[in-house]
Amino acid sequence: MRGQVVVIKAPHIQENVMKWDAAKPTYIIKRPYSNDQLILGGFLQKGDWTADTFREQTEDILKRTTELYPKILEENRKGKRIEDLEILRVVAGLRPGREGGARIEKEFVDAGRVLIHNYGAAGYGYQAGIGMADKAVSLALDRLKL
Repeated sequence: MRGQVVVIKAPHIQENVMKWDAAKPTYIIKRPYSNDQLILGGFLQKGDWTADTFREQTEDILKRTTELYPKILEENRKGKRIEDLEILRVVAGLRPGREGGARIEKEFVDAGRVLIHNYGAAGYGYQAGIGMADKAVSLALDRLKL
């Protein structure tokens, strides 16, 4: 799956905000310990492995995120227009995903051995990673009966 995000500098934003849509999830993620970086996204395109970024997608991301959370512009010290944002980079990411979403489950493989599956988060691995890991550990501990 292909995703595209815009990373801006925004010291005035401390919150994470998200509005889900299968093709165009709109999210604002404050990257911790990053010198005030804010991730604005995004796109989620199944079957597209193009590593290039596209200006029209960048413009769409900036429009959707600033409409969802106007504080991005309202409190921006460099101005109140999208053009005033300090864009650090635009990135396209190719993310491993699977039909049906992430797989987190226990599989009995042979002679009492267990395989814990935990993969396929696609573009939401950063947001869901801790919860997915917690679920996988719970499955493993349940098997060990500790």
